[in-house]
Amino acid sequence: MSIHPFWWLYLKSDIFYFLVYHVARYRRKVVRQNLLRSFPEKDQKAIKAIERRFYRNLCDLFVEAPKMMRMGPKGYKKRITVTNQGIVQQLYEQKRNIFYAIPHSGNWEWFGKMILDLTPHNGLAIYKRVKNAAFEQLMLYMRTKDCKLEMVESNSVLRRLVQVRDKQNAVLMMADQTPHGLESDYWTEFMHQDTCWFTGIERIAKKLDYAVVFVSMTRQGRGRYEVSFELVVDNPKTAAEGEIMEKYVRCVERFIETNPDNWLWSHRRWKHERPQKKEA
Repeated sequence: MSIHPFWWLYLKSDIFYFLVYHVARYRRKVVRQNLLRSFPEKDQKAIKAIERRFYRNLCDLFVEAPKMMRMGPKGYKKRITVTNQGIVQQLYEQKRNIFYAIPHSGNWEWFGKMILDLTPHNGLAIYKRVKNAAFEQLMLYMRTKDCKLEMVESNSVLRRLVQVRDKQNAVLMMADQTPHGLESDYWTEFMHQDTCWFTGIERIAKKLDYAVVFVSMTRQGRGRYEVSFELVVDNPKTAAEGEIMEKYVRCVERFIETNPDNWLWSHRRWKHERPQKKEA
């Protein structure tokens, strides 16, 4: 599909939407439950409208992915508008390392392909290994084709960042995935629900002194996105325990409340309950 024009891809996306949403009903119960719990103030009509727009976005993401095989830097610049690039440029001038913390919003794969064009930082992206080796190799190829972005498996992040500490780094991290639901995870109310979060972004930022930047990426139209940045923390070593996580979670929450159909609702984000503390 990478050679097909966008209008043809979106025609296919419309067909996929009908099959996925109306016929296969892919994860409809999960999406509906997530939306109802996250927006208790909305009526059924509003929930269904968000649900349909989400599935249309999901199908568009599916057909946009192969374009990573052929789109170069000019293609991404044409289709992604960055509104406040000065925030990350200033961090580079201050010789700061950066964590780009992006939720599953907009087209996060496309954003990964353009981070090296934002600043002259050494670019890395964190990924989680999948069981299907062939699929993993395909995704790694698509993410790094025509791009000097280094992919780092999640279990070796700290070790690799220590190895490249002599460079000025910008690291892309998907920071809204679901951990195992342990007491050691960061727990807080998020979208009206008790939610656990991986703490890696805070732990590594504090240990290696990385500024944390929240990435807001919204769909403006088919194949068109807008990116803006928000500085979560500039001096992580002075932040209190849990402060970075809480600020990041609030960034994600504000984003979702403003752009409810742009987040990945088919993910079983609330499958864990907070463990009860053991009595002494």
